[in-house]
Amino acid sequence: MLNKLALSGIKHRLRDYSVLFSGLIIASAIFYMFMSLATNSAFLKSNSPAQATSFIYGFGAVLLAIITVVYINYANGFLLSMRQKEYGMFMMLGAKSSKISKMIFIETFTIGAIATVLGSVIGIVATSFVSQLVINALDMKVTHFNSFYLPALLITFAFFIVIFIISALKNSISIRRTKVLTLLHKDSQPARIKKNKALKIFQVILGIVFLAIGYATMIIMGSNPILIYLGVPVALFTIVIGTYFTINSVITAVIAALKRNKNFSQKGLNNFTLSQLSFRISDYTKILSMVAMMFALALGAITVGLGFQNQISTVVDGQNYYDVTVNNINSAQQKRIDKLNVKTQTTYNYKTDKNTIYYQASEFKKTPFKYQKFNMKSMVGKTVDTTDPSIADASYELLNNNLPKYRMFKVSTVSDSKFDSINSKTNSLTLVKTKSFNANLSEIKKINQAEQKRFPELVGAASSKYDSYVLVNGIFSGLEFMGLFLGIAFLAMLASCLMFKILSGANSDVKRYNMLYKIGTRTKFLRSTINKEIAVLFAVPAGLGIVHVLIGLQMFSKILYKPYMNIEIPFGIFIILYLGYYFVTRYLYKKIVLK
Repeated sequence: MLNKLALSGIKHRLRDYSVLFSGLIIASAIFYMFMSLATNSAFLKSNSPAQATSFIYGFGAVLLAIITVVYINYANGFLLSMRQKEYGMFMMLGAKSSKISKMIFIETFTIGAIATVLGSVIGIVATSFVSQLVINALDMKVTHFNSFYLPALLITFAFFIVIFIISALKNSISIRRTKVLTLLHKDSQPARIKKNKALKIFQVILGIVFLAIGYATMIIMGSNPILIYLGVPVALFTIVIGTYFTINSVITAVIAALKRNKNFSQKGLNNFTLSQLSFRISDYTKILSMVAMMFALALGAITVGLGFQNQISTVVDGQNYYDVTVNNINSAQQKRIDKLNVKTQTTYNYKTDKNTIYYQASEFKKTPFKYQKFNMKSMVGKTVDTTDPSIADASYELLNNNLPKYRMFKVSTVSDSKFDSINSKTNSLTLVKTKSFNANLSEIKKINQAEQKRFPELVGAASSKYDSYVLVNGIFSGLEFMGLFLGIAFLAMLASCLMFKILSGANSDVKRYNMLYKIGTRTKFLRSTINKEIAVLFAVPAGLGIVHVLIGLQMFSKILYKPYMNIEIPFGIFIILYLGYYFVTRYLYKKIVLK
């Protein structure tokens, strides 16, 4: 009988349960996606040149576990709050507390188990889809990666089963210890916010101090990468604590100051909005802190991932100026070149003897040779024009663009008459510079493959710019993949957590908005105050997260060339996606509270 009543209660609250259930599924899916990387040691070793990668992922796993526990704890509390009135009614009708506790345990664990299984399946599918999307879009070379990784699946099952068993026990004990009348009138009891100015001031100081320590640690790690084993745990701990205290104290202090400003607070529904925010910030401190950290991790991961993509282009461009090199060009290769978006195409004729390769000086005077003057510290080359290819840097790049058998030859330029007098076959070297190497990559690959078929000695000789690209891409693409993959995963989790938290509390706000509507408040003003309220809840963690990322990029100052280069691209993409979650959340919230 009790089980039937419990199922009936679930049916009546199906919409609320769907919000909760969706959140739990996404949490387990994201947990599996992260673990598929963090527990795959073969993948981490083969795709990252940094020895500390496994160590960093270990701390990342701990942080994600903490975030997941906080989220499940909130979801568990939400689940209990929805049903506690019905549980009180069952107990008033004579049901024993032990029977109620058993029913709560079975219900909580069943919901958690089903969500974990479905989430893991979705995680496997999402891992496969996201990985293929990222790999194909950016031409990555990733090894030892599998969307289905059994150790990650087992860890996900074990973690969530343990968490839900603990949650079920906690709910059972909580119901046993709560009086029946309290359960029946829980919804009618006001939530009181404790105000302690001295404590708030202390929290402000602590928040600033902890954030300062965390930021300083990341900057120091950037200049001294050897400190990473100590710096990562210190930075994670201090920034998490600092974020919590900052949201719990500084933001509430700003809201309180705005409420005291009569010119602002007494305008329209601003006072109501500020009161709502004051209550929500106090209630949402944990989840807003969690979202701020996930925002920083997601945005940081995507920014660093794209930073490695820029690093690939920077290093490759620094080693070779010309995008395509063709020896003794034929009609087939010329047709392939015609498909490129060509900026310049130059052909130099040459002859050889035993140890010297001769070029016509007139051709270099007509079209100077461009080469990269490479800087080993910055890993960046500077483009230089020359009419004398025999100088060291120019001859090195010129010979490297030619056939491997000429690598050890000397370069010499001679007059046209001297060139004609050399008793040797005339060969040609065609050099092409495109308007964008990456945009023409697929056609350049075809030209390079055709050239290797014509001259088998080019296979494995790393003669062309495309060969350099393949080599460098193999070094950095694993790190790039990790950054983008994790960024997408954390973005999905952070937005869903905040969305589900706001929507799960929407039913309790229906009475407030109905009251405002009944006393004559127009719907457009109600919509406006909802937009402002939800905007602040999204903006607070986003603002802190952006600050975390901007300072956190200093950690990569020794690894990435210009870590802030093109930063507007990942920031712009991320903020657009984040705004999408904001618009969806406020739309769903309005549908619930503005009936």
